[in-house]
Amino acid sequence: MTNLKIILTGIYAFLVWLTYQLLLPPLNPGFLGGFVFFGIWVVIGTFLLAFWLSPEGEYYFIPPIVAIVLFVLILIIGNIASSSLFHATAMYGQLGEVKDYSFTEEILPLDQSQIPVVDADLAYKQGDKKLGEIPTLGSQVRVGNFTIQEVNGELIFVAPLEHTGFFKWMNNRTTPGYITVDATNPNDVELVQEIDGEPINLKYLRSCFMGEEITRYVRNSGYLTVGVTDYSFELDDNGRPYWVITKYENLTLWSSPEATGTIIVDAQTGEINEYSISDTPEWVDIIQPESFIDNQIDNWGDLVHGPFNFSNEDEFRKTPGMLTVYNDGTCYYYTGLTSVGNDDATIGFVMVDTRTKEAKRFLMSGATEQAAMRSAEGMVQDLGYTATEPVPLNLNGIPTYFMTLKDDEGLIKQYAMVNIESYSIVAVGDTISLTQSQYMSRMTATGNNVAFSEEGYSYKLTGTVTRISSNVEAGNTVYYLILNNDDTKLYVASYNVSPELPITREGDEVEISYIDTGSKTVTISTFENTKFALPVSEAQQQVDENYEQPIESDSNQIYEVNPENNEDYWNSLTDEEKAKLIEQAGLEQE
Repeated sequence: MTNLKIILTGIYAFLVWLTYQLLLPPLNPGFLGGFVFFGIWVVIGTFLLAFWLSPEGEYYFIPPIVAIVLFVLILIIGNIASSSLFHATAMYGQLGEVKDYSFTEEILPLDQSQIPVVDADLAYKQGDKKLGEIPTLGSQVRVGNFTIQEVNGELIFVAPLEHTGFFKWMNNRTTPGYITVDATNPNDVELVQEIDGEPINLKYLRSCFMGEEITRYVRNSGYLTVGVTDYSFELDDNGRPYWVITKYENLTLWSSPEATGTIIVDAQTGEINEYSISDTPEWVDIIQPESFIDNQIDNWGDLVHGPFNFSNEDEFRKTPGMLTVYNDGTCYYYTGLTSVGNDDATIGFVMVDTRTKEAKRFLMSGATEQAAMRSAEGMVQDLGYTATEPVPLNLNGIPTYFMTLKDDEGLIKQYAMVNIESYSIVAVGDTISLTQSQYMSRMTATGNNVAFSEEGYSYKLTGTVTRISSNVEAGNTVYYLILNNDDTKLYVASYNVSPELPITREGDEVEISYIDTGSKTVTISTFENTKFALPVSEAQQQVDENYEQPIESDSNQIYEVNPENNEDYWNSLTDEEKAKLIEQAGLEQE
């Protein structure tokens, strides 16, 4: 009997150790995972202890039953005590002060070459294809999880090469590099195997075993009782690979996790450095875990009037899904906001800094991301393409969703732009420039059916063509022009803007209109070569007048500007002076 007790005790100790090594929870009952780990094994240990102490032929049932009851009660009470019933104010305010911003002032216009078109799924396909080009390497390693990151101004996806199994790990012990995929160009894929002439040997990975598995390595390096999460593979400015891990604490017993700092591990040497949020190196893009921010936005919308707001007064919900986007070099989590019970319309959207957790709200009625996706897919329903999650863009001052349209294999086939405030305005094209051109044409043709949330400025310009060139993109001709030797702006027009584009040459006088907010690349909405002016019928004149009506309108807040006479003066004004002039212009029109 004694031998049986010893054997059972040995098995118990081994199972406790094995369970910890597999799950790696924090050894701290202040975290739910740690409490459950301790609680389960205390209950099992109580059964074993009762077996030890029971007389021959008998068994003490009361201690194990008491242990089970206490464990379940504490678990229930703890979860209730952690909930919004007792911490509604703290949970509501955890996101911090959310400031309201203007879309066109805060969201910078993006150049076409900087629009992200690749998502994690496509990055994986491209990375896996790249790895497959080297058969000897592809049989030894596989592509790991991709992380989006900005490195030296370039937006890329990066993933480590992982071991394919235990025996490959035992034989190789390291993997020879990582793969990057340009987020703006799916064909720009690179297998990086050395830095400054030195080979890369990744030793600490998710696919490793024993003490070299990255989570186990961190736990065994002095972080047994600490809350750690969100292991992301990132590069510093020199391309050296690291694991960036978030440290956190719970604000309300077992819930409301809050990031407190980072642990950065060199993926090659295993060197560990710990930082506060403010001291974390600037090359680290993401400190705040997405799951934390997702929960905090939910609480901010749900608990505006506490946990018992049965009428849902002033409550709002975030739309499904959350994107990681970049604006002026800063990384944000983005999600739309919708009122309770409204599935297709937003009241705005929120962007949260992934490092500092600074939250910005943009109040804007419009379509949800899902409604915009359905609108884009409706344009290509005969082809069966599916839309990716939309990215919000400031396109010439117009709030716009951009998304790619992919086939069943996950490859990009077309692009789509959908107006955020009116998702019936949608354009689809084979290239980004063609899509943008068609989108701007639809915008100017829509007129009073659209009301922009911020002012844009429609320019009409008469000038001399000093350079003109065309390029066939996916079977569609796109024209590029420079006027009056002004190389600070590149004017772009699709072939369908005007039949006079193909016959236009250097030296021709032209009249164009476009909506502009200062981006170097400007899309032309109307074009006329005055050298080839054709007679226009009265019916066509009426159509043209109706078409050009929206260029200056109170409802859509686009104001016509003469760039030759007014642009220098306009640029010299402060924001307050500009706003005053716009207000005066509106009063004069009334």
